[in-house]
Amino acid sequence: MNAVPDIRFPLPPDVPAEELQPGTELLHGQYRIERFLNSGGFGLTYLARDSLDRIVVIKECFPEALCMRTGQDVHARSRSCSQEFHSIVQHFIDEARRLARLNHPGIVGVHQVFSDNTTAYMALDYIKGKSLLEIIEDPRETPSPDTIRDILIKVLDAVAFVHDQSLLHRDISPDNILIDLSGNPVLIDFGAARERATRSSRVLSRLQVVKDGYSPQEFYVAGIRQGPPSDLYALAATFYHLIAGVAPPDSQQRMAALAANEPDPYHPLRGRVPGYAPDFLGAIDTAMNVVPKERPQSAHEWLAMIETGPRQAAEGRILPMDEEVMVSISRLVEETNRAVMEARMRTEHTERSRIPEPPKPPERKPAFTWQSLYDDDEDEDATGADPGIAEAEAVSPREAPRRARGARLGGIGALLGLARRLTARP
Repeated sequence: MNAVPDIRFPLPPDVPAEELQPGTELLHGQYRIERFLNSGGFGLTYLARDSLDRIVVIKECFPEALCMRTGQDVHARSRSCSQEFHSIVQHFIDEARRLARLNHPGIVGVHQVFSDNTTAYMALDYIKGKSLLEIIEDPRETPSPDTIRDILIKVLDAVAFVHDQSLLHRDISPDNILIDLSGNPVLIDFGAARERATRSSRVLSRLQVVKDGYSPQEFYVAGIRQGPPSDLYALAATFYHLIAGVAPPDSQQRMAALAANEPDPYHPLRGRVPGYAPDFLGAIDTAMNVVPKERPQSAHEWLAMIETGPRQAAEGRILPMDEEVMVSISRLVEETNRAVMEARMRTEHTERSRIPEPPKPPERKPAFTWQSLYDDDEDEDATGADPGIAEAEAVSPREAPRRARGARLGGIGALLGLARRLTARP
């Protein structure tokens, strides 16, 4: 497989990197180097332990074309390179501070940036797992289409987060995507600082910070605008390699073929790799376009492209259910309203058909019948009326005044009768 990235540097490949030796301490014993990991031309990477005995990754700013090591100290190769070297060290520090603000599970975490040995260092998370490059090169590793789709969606989410912070990765490739022990991908080794270093350094400007097969054509030509579509091309090339088993042709070769009116040597994935949704493979092919404006312009746009098929299929299952529920709710509301109106109409009809009862007269107290204390039993017997009944007899409002006058006359008559009786006694 042509999986090994091609990183071009002016130094011969047999020149050993001037790495720090195991046991070297940094930042007054805060970190201790365990072993050397690799060299990237702009920096050296080590496995180390911190003061709490945790494993971390230490990245040393070491642009080989500009500096050398004397003992542990790093210094410019010549006086003419001194200013450029110190400028690159400052770029390294600034980049570490930017990366430290990227708090995302798919982006390697930066613990600390510090100066030591007259250069700069970055302490990063140590990710246990394998890189995509190791997975590609291991014949025993065969990720399923569903696994690859899940990894790509998570990487796209991390790339979208980076771009939303107005940053670019500039070095996405299979060796810079680690898969941790839980299967989650993590982006490492941002190349933005290296790209700025080549622009600010006369010596480093001659370097091509590219990886054939993965870097878009705008990375090969100085001065061409780079943006999110540049990272997306490299990401598409990475997953093309993971799916097809071979790296795609480098973008310079493709540009040359197009300029000569020859067929594009790129072979699209869509329609020739079983097990994947056509939209998923088609999105990778679109992101692999050599013309930046023909690619997805953001990671969010790419995510929308590959989620269109599954999302529509899911909506096709959900929407009928939602419509049925809405119809049921509408019917229930309609039936409830109808029942309420019918009950109201029945109540009104019953009220109208009921014969109104005559109003009850106000309760009246029985009229008091005047009776003289001097009336004897004879007078009572003569009337033939029961005193209890007379008292309980109701008197109409019209008759009450007449009876009252009669009562007063009766009282006078009783007095006269009493006087006659007194005068008649011997």
